[in-house]
Amino acid sequence: MNRQITIPALEEVDLTNCDKEPIHLSGHIQPHGVLIVVREPELEILQVSENTQELLGFDAKSAIGQNLSLLFDRAQLEKFNACLEKENLKTVNPIKVSVEKAGKSLDFDCILHRIKGALMVELELATTTESLSVFSFYHSVRSTVSQIQNATDLQNLCQQTVKEIRRISKFDRVMVYQFDPDGNGAVIAEDKAENLTPFLGLNYPNTDIPKQARKLYALNWLRLIPDINYQPVPLISGNNSIPNEPADLSFCVLRSVSPIHIEYLQNMGVTASMSISLIKDQKLWGLIACHNYTPKYLNYEVRAACEFIGQVMSLELQSKEGNEDYDYKLYLRSIQSKIFEDISTAENLSEVFGKCQHNLLEAVNAQGAAIIFGDNCYRIGQTPQGESLKYLTKWVQKNLKKEIFYTDSLTKLYPEAEAFKDTVSGCLAVAISPIQKIYVLWFRPEVIQTVNWAGNPNKKLEIDEDGSPRLSPRKSFELWKENVSCQSLPWKPCEIEAALELKKAMINIVLRQADKLNKLNTALEASVAREREKTAHLKIAMSELKRAQTQLVQSERMSSLGQLVAAVAYEVTNPINFIYGNLTYANEYSEKLINLLQLYEQHYPSPSPEIKAEIEAAEVEFIVEDLPKLLGSMKVGANRIREIVQSLRNFSRIDEAEIKPVDIHDGLDSALLILSNRLKPKPVKQSYPVGNRPAIHLIKEYGSLPLVECYAVEINQVFMNVLTNAIDALEDAFVNKHLSSQRSGKEEPAKSGEIWIVTEVCSEEKAVKVRIKDNGWGMEETVRQKIFEPFFSTKPVGKGAGIGLAISHEIVVEQHGGKLSCISAPGEGTELIIEIPLRQIHPKPIVK
Repeated sequence: MNRQITIPALEEVDLTNCDKEPIHLSGHIQPHGVLIVVREPELEILQVSENTQELLGFDAKSAIGQNLSLLFDRAQLEKFNACLEKENLKTVNPIKVSVEKAGKSLDFDCILHRIKGALMVELELATTTESLSVFSFYHSVRSTVSQIQNATDLQNLCQQTVKEIRRISKFDRVMVYQFDPDGNGAVIAEDKAENLTPFLGLNYPNTDIPKQARKLYALNWLRLIPDINYQPVPLISGNNSIPNEPADLSFCVLRSVSPIHIEYLQNMGVTASMSISLIKDQKLWGLIACHNYTPKYLNYEVRAACEFIGQVMSLELQSKEGNEDYDYKLYLRSIQSKIFEDISTAENLSEVFGKCQHNLLEAVNAQGAAIIFGDNCYRIGQTPQGESLKYLTKWVQKNLKKEIFYTDSLTKLYPEAEAFKDTVSGCLAVAISPIQKIYVLWFRPEVIQTVNWAGNPNKKLEIDEDGSPRLSPRKSFELWKENVSCQSLPWKPCEIEAALELKKAMINIVLRQADKLNKLNTALEASVAREREKTAHLKIAMSELKRAQTQLVQSERMSSLGQLVAAVAYEVTNPINFIYGNLTYANEYSEKLINLLQLYEQHYPSPSPEIKAEIEAAEVEFIVEDLPKLLGSMKVGANRIREIVQSLRNFSRIDEAEIKPVDIHDGLDSALLILSNRLKPKPVKQSYPVGNRPAIHLIKEYGSLPLVECYAVEINQVFMNVLTNAIDALEDAFVNKHLSSQRSGKEEPAKSGEIWIVTEVCSEEKAVKVRIKDNGWGMEETVRQKIFEPFFSTKPVGKGAGIGLAISHEIVVEQHGGKLSCISAPGEGTELIIEIPLRQIHPKPIVK
C-alpha cells in the first residue's frame, strides 16, 4: 500500500505542509483492536471499525444503529453502565470484558473516553482476565520509581529512566529525546541492544515532528505502534451518526498513524515504536522514544507502568534541571550579591553602572553590554559601533514585548546583525523603565559550532510519477555534520534568571529615585508654604491663595489643595481676628478722644493762636467726622475676610477625614468661591468680542437635599476638578468662538459662557445627583470614552497632567460606590453627572 502523501499541485509546497495534515481526523485505526463510537445513554453504535468480523464475529455495517447488547450480556452491560457513571473514565480503564465469537469466549481490555459528546469504546485482546490492582501496580513500579527519584542530576535521571523503561517494555532501543527552544530534538540518553548503532548525541530537526503531532503528544502521555506495516482499518458509519465531520481520534490508543511518519520509521528500519511524553511546566519538554526492529505489542498494564514512569520523570525534571550547573549558579549569585551591594548604596543607576561595569558582564557571562539612558548610550566591553549600535538598540526597544528578550542567533530576527556577528550574535535585553527609555543589553560573540545531525536535516521535495510534488521523510540517518555560524553560546536559564533579578534591583533604584524626588518636591513645597505663611499679610495671603489656585489648575493635583487651603486659612485667621478685635478698642479710644476734644472746645472756645493754627493745619473737624466712618469700614472689611476664611476652612475640611454627614451645597459653594476670580471678565489673546472675555454666568438650581455621608475632602476635590474643567472648556470656546447654544435652543451663537449646577435626589431616594453642565463646544465620542483614563488629556502641554478626572472617577466610584458619567457631543457642550449614595459602607477611605 502506498502511504505517501500527495500534495495538490496548486498548493505552494514548503517544509511546513506536513503541519497541515489532520492526523487526529484520519478516519482509520490500527488493526490490533476495535473502535466503537457510541451515543449515550442509549449506548447506540454510531460508528465502528471495519474489522469487527475478524475480531468480534459480526459484520460492521450490521452493527450500526444497534445497542452494545450486541456485544455484551446483561451482567457485563450493568458493569459497563456502572463505569460510565464515573466522571473521569480513565480511573476505570481497562474494563475486563468477554465477547462470544463462534461459540468461543474472547477476553478484551475495554478502554473508554468521551470526546465531543461521543463515547469512544476501544477493545484490545487481553493477555490476562484479572484487573491489575493498585497494590500490584505499586509493587511493579516501586523499585523503578525509587531509582528515578534517587537520581543525582538530569543526565543520571534520563539514563536511569531509559534503562528501566527498556527493562519493563523489552524494546530494542529506548532514548530520551529533548527539545530545544526552536523545537529541534537531541538524544541525551540511550539504552539499547549491543548490536545497534548508537543514536546518543545525534540531533533531529523540528520538521521531524509536525506541530499537530506535538500537540497530540502534549495531550496523550503514551503512543504505541506495534507494527508499522499494518493495514489501516477504516471506520464505518451510518447515515445518522455524526454528520458532516469525521470522529475526533485525538485520545484513541488505536488511532492510525500518519503515512509520512510510517515512511519515516521505515527509513530508520524501525518496525514498532512507542513514545512517552515528558511534560514540564505544562509544555512538551521531550519524549521517551522506544524502537523495536520486529513487531512489538504491549498490553494495557505494561503501557500503564511505562506511562507512570514517564509521569514520575516529568515531575523530577524541575528539581533535576535546577541542580544543573550548581557551582556556576553559586558563582552567578556571588556576582549578583556584589552588584546588589553596590545598588543598595547607590543614589542612581549611573553610579551603579560606574561601580560595577565588570560585574555586569560577569552576571550573565556576556562579553559586552550597552546601557541606554534616553538618547544616551554607555558601552561596556565588546559592542557594535556607531550607527550599528544605535539601530540595534532601537530595534530591541521596539521588539521587547515581554519582561525579557534573549536569542543566541540575532541574525534570524535582525538580519542586519550579520555585519557585526563577531561581536554580537547573541543578545539578552531587559527594560528598566520604558517610559524613561532605560534599557540594558548584553552581547555575546559568534561561536562557530558543529552540530551532529541524524542525516541531512533538510527535507527534500520529491516528484511522483505523475509529476506532482510530495514531501518525503529523510531516507538516510547517517551522521551528517553541520557547521553553524552567526550563533553564540546559548543563554542558560540561570543566566536569564540572573538578568531578571538585576532588572528588579535596578527598577527598585528607579522607584527609589522617584520616591526621593517626590519627597523632595513635597518638602520643598511645604518649606515654601511655611516661609510665606510666616510673613502672612492679608494681601500676601490672598495672593498665595491665588497662586495655589493657579498651580492647582495647571497641575491638577487636587490631593494637596485641601491641606494648602487649610494652612492658609489657619494662618490668616489669627491676624484677622486680632485686627477685628482691636478695631473695637480703636473705635472706643477714638470716641473718647473726640469727646475729650469736644469738651475742651466747650471750656476753651478761644485757644491760643499757635493751637488754633495747628487745629486748622491738621483738619481736626474732618478727622472727627471721618474717623468713625473709616473704623466702621475697616470693621466691615475685616468681617468679610473672616467669612471668606470660614468658607476656605469649609472647603478643605481637614478635620473631617472620616465619613460624616455633610451638606453637598457647602462643598459646591466653597469650590465656587475659590474659583470666583476665574468667573470674572478678563482679556484673552484673540479678541472676543472686542478685546475682553465676558464674565461666565453661573446658574444654580439647588434642590432640597438631605445630608450625605461622604469623605468631604475627596468630594470637594471632585467638585473642584469638574468645575475647573468646565471653566477651561469655556475659555477655550471663547478663544475659538465655539460657544454652543444648546441650553437656549437658539441657532445664533451664544454671547457668554454659562455653567449650570443642578442638584436633586435620585428617583429611588438612595443617592443624590449633581449635574454640572457648560455651553462650551463639547467633545468627540472617541475623546469622551477616554476622559476618565489616567494621563489622558486634550489640554496643551503644561496645562494639565490628565489625572484630574481619573482621580475624580476613583473617588466617586471606588471610594463612595457612586457613579460618574459624561454626556457630550460637538456643538452641544459637556455635562458631568455625579451620583453619591446617601449612606456609605466603607469603614475608611481607600488610599491610593
